[in-house]
Amino acid sequence: MLIGPQEESFLAFSDLLTGYRLSSLLMSAHDAGVFEAIGGEGCDGRELCGKFGWEAAYGERFLACLSNLGLLRLEGGRYGLSPFARQYLWSASPHYQGRTLAFEQQLCQSWSQLTATLQAGQRTYATNDKDPEELQQALVSYLGAMDEAARIRAGELWDAIPVDAATGILLDIGAGSGAFLVDFLERYPGWNALFCDLPEVVGNSGLQQWSAGMADRVKGCGCNLLADGPSDFDSIKDRSCDLVLLSNIIHCQGVVETARLVCRAAAKTAEHGLLVIHDFFSDSDWRGALYDIHMMLNTYNGRTCPQKEILSLAVAHGLHPRHTRQLPSGSTALIFARHP
Repeated sequence: MLIGPQEESFLAFSDLLTGYRLSSLLMSAHDAGVFEAIGGEGCDGRELCGKFGWEAAYGERFLACLSNLGLLRLEGGRYGLSPFARQYLWSASPHYQGRTLAFEQQLCQSWSQLTATLQAGQRTYATNDKDPEELQQALVSYLGAMDEAARIRAGELWDAIPVDAATGILLDIGAGSGAFLVDFLERYPGWNALFCDLPEVVGNSGLQQWSAGMADRVKGCGCNLLADGPSDFDSIKDRSCDLVLLSNIIHCQGVVETARLVCRAAAKTAEHGLLVIHDFFSDSDWRGALYDIHMMLNTYNGRTCPQKEILSLAVAHGLHPRHTRQLPSGSTALIFARHP
């Protein structure tokens, strides 16, 4: 938990109370272009202030704060990027989180509706109808932000779940940008994959950037697994997929929808295959509990469910818990197989 049973310090209270200041500082520096301006070469503090039109004394104080937080380094009168900033805050990095920062700024507005949401007993933020163009823009923005985090978590997930088989079929349900699928196929060149998501996601070639030679190993499956009626998903034979992945999709659903997703994923898991459910869970740590409130504010019935609920659903469909893996970035992977 964030505040433990023995934690009585005023410092802990103060850090919890003023957490918004860190986020505001980070977003202001990124929006201004501080990390891009410094780049790989570094830059003089007064030169930076002049570039952004800041009053020098105030700007230098801002830069000094960024340095004290470990985002910048000051050496010989010039500011450079810290390793952390080079990794996540500079566009030249493969792990740059620019779209995530932009998306999170939109979500700050939803948190101002927490009291209203609690009183209404339902989502109150951004509930107005959107036209098709707005929906498409929202989808691209969402998947772009999720892709940046997914590229990092994909590496963590597949490091935690090594695969011995030289060949097989990966079924990625709710594949989004395809980050988890791409990372897996790069590691295991003998495998093929089924890219399963809503038809508008599968059909948007701009969202998936397959590396050379990978496209012929990926087959799209456009469907809504929560809708009734036949779909492309039916063409996938039961118990035909050696590895089935549900990554960061359960938390967007309610109780009934979650049960249906686990049921349909379990049905496609091969006799000696694995089902991997990767997500945030309400009983993992405080991050899972906080993410639950995030879902309350930004989805219609999403939530972070407890791990025991997923365990019960999997067992009901003939699967047994094999491993639980806590990933370095805070999420959790539950791994199931047909045999204990």
